[in-house]
Amino acid sequence: MDLSESGSESDGDDDVAGLTRELDSAENSSVRGPEEEEEEEEEEEELEEEDMDNFIDPGGFELNAKVEIRGWEELRDQIKSDMNEGHKRHETLTRMNKLLILRNFATLRIKGVKRIAASREIARQFHEGAGIHFARRIRFLARHYQLFEQVPQEKRGAGGGQSLLKDEQVQTAVKAHLSSVPTGEVTPKQFHKALNDQILPVLGLAVKNGLSERTARRWLLALGWRRTRVKKGVYMDGHERPDVVKYRDDVFLPLMASYERRMVQWKPEGSGLVRVEPDLGPDEKRIIAVFQDESSFHVNDNRQTAWCVPFS
Repeated sequence: MDLSESGSESDGDDDVAGLTRELDSAENSSVRGPEEEEEEEEEEEELEEEDMDNFIDPGGFELNAKVEIRGWEELRDQIKSDMNEGHKRHETLTRMNKLLILRNFATLRIKGVKRIAASREIARQFHEGAGIHFARRIRFLARHYQLFEQVPQEKRGAGGGQSLLKDEQVQTAVKAHLSSVPTGEVTPKQFHKALNDQILPVLGLAVKNGLSERTARRWLLALGWRRTRVKKGVYMDGHERPDVVKYRDDVFLPLMASYERRMVQWKPEGSGLVRVEPDLGPDEKRIIAVFQDESSFHVNDNRQTAWCVPFS
């Protein structure tokens, strides 16, 4: 994670107040809808999960994430404490600037600034003209601190552990499993269970305590899977076009009327219904109508996201 060694060691609260005013001004000049903001937040979350691969071995090694994720109010106090300790130990400027970035990010979040807007403004303040990539690194830094309450240790030049996903047999088995799961049913939770209960045991591979769900998620990302927002379209069939109206009146409705004559009818009588059998000719048979089950047609209407391989 490369965050610049430039920057100052000012107290920061006055600077953050200035950032908040500038952010308010920027938000007033560029209003975005809540759906657009939510979609961007979700897309950025996926990218941040991919960034975790730079620091955590996909083979199963995990830092011990905190059981309870604390709020930014508490974390800001800890960040300030870390900065004081860092000054005493003469920590590197790079590490101190990471803590400074975290403190400013925490303050903005406490003030109600959204995470993407906060990260972009801090990126701009640290590096004039810095782009989206640097802002995303700031959000990753913040997410890492939330989970582990420490600045991430970089892996520079070290080979690290060997990921099981690099094993050809594991890759083949994993891909075969994913291709067998019905469309829209693949999730990190489902994949995590399949890895530990089926795939790895069948291959004779034992992982102490099993792979975590976070590792399963990273494997999905490494294999090209992405959580995608489901977008539905509306099919307009031109039911009022002259040719469609002519077919409906001259062909479809008369044909349905002839079928209906051979169906059982239910007619109201008193407070109930009475079954009336059709009057069939010598060679005619009763017709039973089978209608479409609308519950099947709308089965995925409430699904907003799904894991899939783009362009597959």
